[in-house]
Amino acid sequence: MLRLFPDSSTNNALALLPGGAVLRAGGRLLDHSEGEGWSGALAALDTLLSQARPVGAIEVVLSHNFSRVLLLSPPPVRLDGEEMAGWLADCLGRDYGPEAATWHTAWQDAAPGRPVPVAVMDKERHDRLRERIREAGLTTKRMEPWFASAWNRFRRSLARQSGWFALLEPGRIALARVEIGRPVGLRIHQTSGVPAADLKAMIDRESLHCAVSEEGHLWVAAVGVEFPLTGTLAGFRVHGLLPAGSMASGMLS
Repeated sequence: MLRLFPDSSTNNALALLPGGAVLRAGGRLLDHSEGEGWSGALAALDTLLSQARPVGAIEVVLSHNFSRVLLLSPPPVRLDGEEMAGWLADCLGRDYGPEAATWHTAWQDAAPGRPVPVAVMDKERHDRLRERIREAGLTTKRMEPWFASAWNRFRRSLARQSGWFALLEPGRIALARVEIGRPVGLRIHQTSGVPAADLKAMIDRESLHCAVSEEGHLWVAAVGVEFPLTGTLAGFRVHGLLPAGSMASGMLS
């Protein structure tokens, strides 16, 4: 099951990105690149599993190229699990069309009136990844998009804060509006070769949409891309959540 937040911890962790993978196992941190896209990521994973031969349980963090989080408006009444699954299918089918039928979904319970976090991933990819991990003798303890993993890790830093929370990786930016320590809106977009300019354009556009004044704070975690972690951007003060120049292993930090 694609989970949004951890139910336990383990020493083994994997980050999967287009054409590459990072594995933390047995006190070592290994990375490997091979090919491109999803097929390259699986090939890189095979190489790392053969090298490290980890045992036990593993946590998996997925690039936003492979999986993402949606924040849906809450249902009008409290629903049980089966009702929630039906409601989600209806919402996703209405908003995303036939594509939604190809997704594996998982949701996080939310307090009444608050947005419902839903993780989505292509079903075939989800099932193939879980099977490959099982074939290696491992148990999948957690599998989630980077946004869910990063939010869980950094949310204490944003407690009672308001502003923007951004995650940058090659080809993708995830941008969430934070109000009093809670994400209330989320967008994930493709990027060009200038992530700072792309993020500024996203903030400008979303600030208008959310009627947010051009002041406040911007928290940024960037892996595999160059991004200034000081100063201001779009009128917001920048706070770096990872060291400058962090590579894909930062997704497991």
